[in-house]
Amino acid sequence: MIAVDLAAATELAREALHAYGIPSDTPLRLLKNRENFVFALAVDGVDHVLRVHRRGYHSDAELGCELDFVRALHAAGVAVPAFVPTPAGDGFCAVGAEHPAGPHQVDLQLLIENSGNFGDERTAVAGTAEIDPGDFFELGRLTARVHEATERSGYAMAVPRDDWDLDGLVGARPAWGDPLRIAELVGADRADVGAAIARIRDTLQAYGAPPHRFGPIHADLTPENVLRTPTGLVLIDFDDFAAGWHLFDIATALYFFTPHPRYPDYRDALFSGYESVRPLDDADREAFPAILLARGLTYLGWAADRRGEPTAEWHATTVLPHLVRLARTLIAD
Repeated sequence: MIAVDLAAATELAREALHAYGIPSDTPLRLLKNRENFVFALAVDGVDHVLRVHRRGYHSDAELGCELDFVRALHAAGVAVPAFVPTPAGDGFCAVGAEHPAGPHQVDLQLLIENSGNFGDERTAVAGTAEIDPGDFFELGRLTARVHEATERSGYAMAVPRDDWDLDGLVGARPAWGDPLRIAELVGADRADVGAAIARIRDTLQAYGAPPHRFGPIHADLTPENVLRTPTGLVLIDFDDFAAGWHLFDIATALYFFTPHPRYPDYRDALFSGYESVRPLDDADREAFPAILLARGLTYLGWAADRRGEPTAEWHATTVLPHLVRLARTLIAD
């Protein structure tokens, strides 16, 4: 197996074009290479996006479950991508069986006209992001529509994925790794984070997981995964979709903005937007600080296994003090 660089990803993409009944010499333009290689192309004058998925991240059954969920949301009128099935009616195709890079999953969707992302994590943490609170109100409405549509439909996950439940967040083996393995977390900081983890466990056990609080969620609602379009915000990239607390999506939308000087305005606007669609109660508000910190701990656990990568180093150094502050606030209450 070879490393998947742009040349290999392009070859896999062209194999996928054939599977979709599209000429394999159709011009491709790289849009993004983060977890997946994402290409733009035109099919009969209509703009599309083709994604070559990271190999091995999800099984075929898991990816099929994810795309089914997005299609269900789209059918319910939620602002999410529109996927194009293969000629055989499948949600994606598998290519690369004879390629040195090995088998890869590829999906096709309509291109979403946009003016960029909602924001980005780094300017959020730096406090330099200039976002109107009204945008957070709309983001809250979009988040609530996802949860409302899911609960109303009774959607159930067809196959297990790495759930964002108590064990997945702060269990013995968290889904994204142990945040206490970060070498920079020492002394009083480490002790306070450990105490906060215990508080999170107690809080979430008491909060419970009834259907109006827990179910299929996006689970990666960062500012980069929300597009600004002429018709409003659109939620993309359901790679981490799984079962979890609805508050986890709200926490993800806000976590990187917690150091921002306008965080109280952004938080209040997002909650107001959410509640304009779907009510929250006192128990939700009381549990939110614990889930907000739990969200931050997942990133620290993720960084512990990726030391040396720029984003991991950013979490372990620049973001870490803000997480410790949240931990101390939680245990002080």
